[in-house]
Amino acid sequence: MARVDGYNTRPGYSAWAEARRRMATQPGWQWEVAAALGLAFMVGLLLGRLTAWSMLLAPVLGVVLAGGLIVSGHRRREVVSGWLQGAKGEQLTARALRPLEREGWRIFHDLQVPGSPANIDHLLVGPGGVWVIDSKLWTGQLRWDPQQGWMHGQYPLLPDLNTTRWEAAQVEQALEAFLTRAGRHLDGSRGIDVHMAWCIHGLQLPGGRVRADGETIAAPGQLLKVLRDGRGPTLPPAAIDELAGDVETIFQPALPVT
Repeated sequence: MARVDGYNTRPGYSAWAEARRRMATQPGWQWEVAAALGLAFMVGLLLGRLTAWSMLLAPVLGVVLAGGLIVSGHRRREVVSGWLQGAKGEQLTARALRPLEREGWRIFHDLQVPGSPANIDHLLVGPGGVWVIDSKLWTGQLRWDPQQGWMHGQYPLLPDLNTTRWEAAQVEQALEAFLTRAGRHLDGSRGIDVHMAWCIHGLQLPGGRVRADGETIAAPGQLLKVLRDGRGPTLPPAAIDELAGDVETIFQPALPVT
């Protein structure tokens, strides 16, 4: 069962594991082997077992090996930094969401989108509805562009927002029958939809939240207010427990913790 920090799930775990995998497989080991050979070369030189030509090549070899190690190390760090930053952002959001547990919310982290390698950072079921939350840990600032809408640096937010919308749609599709069934606990005819929001760490948002293409982007404190205010009908405890059980049955961890 995909419980909070349980059932082999952990906030940001799949992103952290992907960072480790990329660090291990990113090209760069060739330079480490070359450095070992270069060290052997230098030892031979110091022992007086190499020729005069070798002595002339030694400084060049040293410069080339040092430069190669620096460049390859920088590239490897650059490749994994985004994944590590993503994992940290998910952990920060998970910490921010904890107060909701005492208010009857059921919170799940790092779940696999059914039938896809994509993952859901956070899936919440509570009085305020069913929510997919995507975490971001960014530096810099958001700015408004009249042609492209909200931007982070030079990049428009819309493509990433559409990805989160797709994740929320996949959750709604996977839970469709269960959302309908849980609706019997509600008063009135309104159904239960799956909503989405972003939680952003590391930069200031005007007023703590903005609306981008109709979606909420919020700092952690404002995100809790958005979730508590809800969107759609308030879910009673019976509906929350039922849907949370369905989530535990249908969704698997993005990557089981070993």
